[in-house]
Amino acid sequence: MLVSLQLEARRRGLSVNALVTSILWEFNDWNRFADRFRFVALGNDLIEAMLGNISDEQIVRIAQTSENRVIEEGMMFWRRESGLDGLVSYLNNRCRYAGYGNVMYERKRKNHVLTIEHGLGKKWSIYLEYTLNTALKKLGISAQIESNENTVTAKFRN
Repeated sequence: MLVSLQLEARRRGLSVNALVTSILWEFNDWNRFADRFRFVALGNDLIEAMLGNISDEQIVRIAQTSENRVIEEGMMFWRRESGLDGLVSYLNNRCRYAGYGNVMYERKRKNHVLTIEHGLGKKWSIYLEYTLNTALKKLGISAQIESNENTVTAKFRN
């Protein structure tokens, strides 16, 4: 096992201690709970191919029945916090550890911009746009949401 850690640390340009620390953080922030929500690891190419065969309306229906419960419960279960900070924290961890994107969040006084970059195509943007809008509405936040091929951005005042 030590040889594997040394090789991976060298590949990432880290010390073995830094690699082990990052592994422990990932376990603490994501892996110990992911199985409770029945997450499975799928390659981005597979996700994009599957979504490419589903209509936009079907994607929204899937989001309605699955993702909103996952976000709500995930905020409390993983982060043990609700509200906007809990949502941003949950999305950040999910994107980082599930490997499908990056979250950028800016707050300037009452103006907020929350952006998710993902690289999974327009269909994933439709899915994220719906789920992000619904999660924000549940927090009492009305957002202007824009999306394109690989990015979803919510702008709002709070």
